[in-house]
Amino acid sequence: MLTLMQKNSVNNKFKIDFILWFCLESERCDQTLQRGASFIQNLVEYADLNEFDGNIWKSVLIIIKGPMLSPSLCEGSKIAAKLAMMKFINEKNLDVDECNIKVDHLACWIFDLNDNSSDIYKTMSIEQRLSWNVYLKDEIGEKVRNRISYLPFGVEIFFIQAKCKRCNCLGDPRLFDKHCHPNINPSPRHNIHVERYHPNNLIRDHSGPVILVHSDRPRSSTGKILPTMISGAITGAAAAARPASAAGPAGLAAGTIAGGIVGAAAGVILSSNEKCRDCHRSFLEQGCVKQCSGCNRFWGESGCRWKYTCCGWEETKSGCETRHICGTPECDIEIDPCICGACGMLLGTEGCTKDIEHDVVCNDEGSDTESF
Repeated sequence: MLTLMQKNSVNNKFKIDFILWFCLESERCDQTLQRGASFIQNLVEYADLNEFDGNIWKSVLIIIKGPMLSPSLCEGSKIAAKLAMMKFINEKNLDVDECNIKVDHLACWIFDLNDNSSDIYKTMSIEQRLSWNVYLKDEIGEKVRNRISYLPFGVEIFFIQAKCKRCNCLGDPRLFDKHCHPNINPSPRHNIHVERYHPNNLIRDHSGPVILVHSDRPRSSTGKILPTMISGAITGAAAAARPASAAGPAGLAAGTIAGGIVGAAAGVILSSNEKCRDCHRSFLEQGCVKQCSGCNRFWGESGCRWKYTCCGWEETKSGCETRHICGTPECDIEIDPCICGACGMLLGTEGCTKDIEHDVVCNDEGSDTESF
C-alpha cells in the first residue's frame, strides 16, 4: 500500500485527508485489529514530526460493520488503536497526553445491499430504523460525509526517492526488503519463455474446396408428364441398356428401368427451368458462382471457419512464429532484468544473500546524491 502511495505521490508527497477504517463488531482486540491499527500508526513514520504531533487517530473514523446493539462492540478496534499509539509514543519518547487518544466511530448496517434483506426493517419508521444504526444505501453515504466533515486535517507523508546500487531497487529505502539481491556474479536476468504466436488477426474464411454452381435454382416440377420427361426416360433407358445387356435378360431389364428413372428426373429439371437466369447456361453445364463444399454457402458469404491472415492456419493451431517474453507479470523484456541471477527470485523481494544489505543512493530534493 505504501509503495502504491509513493507511486501516486506528487514530488514524493502524499496527502491523507482522513482515514476510514472498516472493522467488524468486536469487544476483543484480536490480531486482525492489531495489524490494522499498526498499519495506520506506521503512516506517522513517514510524516514530519516537527509539523505533526503524531496523533493520526484524530483523523480516523472507524466504520463498525453492524448495528452495534451493545456499545462495547466497538471497544476492540479502539483498544487496538490506543495500543498502537502508545507503542509509537514510547519508541519515539514523545510527550503526548494519553487522554487525547480518542477515535471516533460510526456503526452502520446497510440492509438493502441485496434482495434477501429482512422485511422487519421495511416496516420500521425511519427514526426507529436509524436509532438501530440501520441505513439504506442512499442514506449511508450522506451520513459518512457528514461525520468526516468534522475530522481535522489528516497528515502529509513524505517519501524518499532512492536506488540500491546492487539490486537496482527503486523507491523509498524504508520500503525495501531487509536483504539485497546482488546483481553481479551472476548477473540478473529475465524469466525468459519462448512463446508461439500469430502476428496477424483472425478472419472468417471458407474451409473449401471451392466448387462452381449456378446462382439460380431449378423450379419445382408441376407434376405433369412433359415431353422432356418422356425423351429423358427413353434416352436414359437406351444409355443404360447397352452395358446392362452383358448381364443377361434380367440385367437388361433392370438397367433399362433404372436408366429410365434417371433420365426422367433429368427431364424434370430440364423441363422446369432449363437455364440459369444469371448466366443463361444450362444447369447441366458448369456453374457461374463459387460455393464452399464444406458449408454449401456461396464463397462471398460468411465463412465457416476462422483463420489467421498471416499463415492461413485455423484458430485452433498454435502460432506460426516464435518470440521471447518475460514470465514475470508486468515486466517489459526491453527494460532492466527482474530476476536474481543467483537464486531466481524477483528483485525487490527478500535477498538471497543474508549478510548483504542494500547499498542505497538517495536523491533528496535540493541535496546532493548521498550513499549510505
